[in-house]
Amino acid sequence: MKAVIYNHGFNRVEHHQIINLERAKLNRLLDEERRILETLTQSAKTEIEIKPQILESVQAVWNSIVNHRLVREIRRRIECLTDAYPQFLRQVEIVRTRLQEKFFLVINAARYAAQNSICRKS
Repeated sequence: MKAVIYNHGFNRVEHHQIINLERAKLNRLLDEERRILETLTQSAKTEIEIKPQILESVQAVWNSIVNHRLVREIRRRIECLTDAYPQFLRQVEIVRTRLQEKFFLVINAARYAAQNSICRKS
């Protein structure tokens, strides 16, 4: 029995195996992005706790974290994957939205605690 050629010379089984390998690569990259963002978020939180007088806007802190060299490199690699496999876009959007929401919660809580500590000292 002859195998049916499905996509770019691959049969369906091979095609699904390739998609699964690329999805696993995407998951590893998203996990790496999450770990780096969490580390940078903790660093920003610690800095806010140490120097509560210098309170940048949360959006400015987020922008500086997202523009970090390591985050940009990982995001570039993820963009290459989503360009090749657009079906992964939704997963990337969901993960990044959750990471951003978590960041805003952690930083806002740190800012609130820092402001309260400044008010108590006054």
